[in-house]
Amino acid sequence: MKNKPRQTEQGVRVSRRDILAAGGTTLVAATLLKSPFDFSVMAQAPDKVMTKNGGMKPTVLPKEGSKDPVDFSIVENAFWNEQLMEHAKFFIMLMPVPELNAQRAEAEKFMATFASQLQKSKTAKLDQNNYVAFNRSTIEMVKPFVDWKRKMGDMQATGKLKSLVWSTFFDHTANEADRFAKRLEQFSRGDTSTDMNEAAKFWTMIMGEHADFIAHLLDPEERTLIGKAMQTSDAFRAMHNNPPSSKLRWKKQSTTS
Repeated sequence: MKNKPRQTEQGVRVSRRDILAAGGTTLVAATLLKSPFDFSVMAQAPDKVMTKNGGMKPTVLPKEGSKDPVDFSIVENAFWNEQLMEHAKFFIMLMPVPELNAQRAEAEKFMATFASQLQKSKTAKLDQNNYVAFNRSTIEMVKPFVDWKRKMGDMQATGKLKSLVWSTFFDHTANEADRFAKRLEQFSRGDTSTDMNEAAKFWTMIMGEHADFIAHLLDPEERTLIGKAMQTSDAFRAMHNNPPSSKLRWKKQSTTS
């Protein structure tokens, strides 16, 4: 099977198998899109967050044991503002010109909006006095993007929009953004709890869809990789429909603690 590495503009050689092994769109974003915003959250709040390795780049998390909504707001803004910026860039890449110039221009505005908010999220020095206002500013940016994604998804599904973006991808990214806004609203109320059953249902759905997208982005000749991606999707969907017992125990613990 063909699996020739491709040279990106940054000189990084990446193959389709590399993409699948690293989780698909995460590596695409890291190598092809090459965000100019390297994580600097640790420099902003070293006493409030920590990093955990294991992926293409460290994951920034609240300090272990923290229940401070400021800590959670810092990491949530840093992570999801970058994701939403990348969502917009994917849309731009998958909308042909000149037919979809208007929609591309809208996506470009959203990309610029979240690039700016991402930069602010790393330099804002959030504390008890300003984190609620910052969360509100992010939420006010997220909501119109969610609405736009829903609109584009409906148009794509009905044939009114002829892009290369699947309607399911519009819906998928809208669901991610919607949950992000709801989490910020929760933190702004001082609540940092996690409903483990809700989290398990959300993330198993999201990861199953990620695997679906990977399968459909692969060269049709990559039958083995496509099969592995679909098996991964089936595994996450099975967990979504029947949460593991450990998740159920976590839910019971959260309601009794």
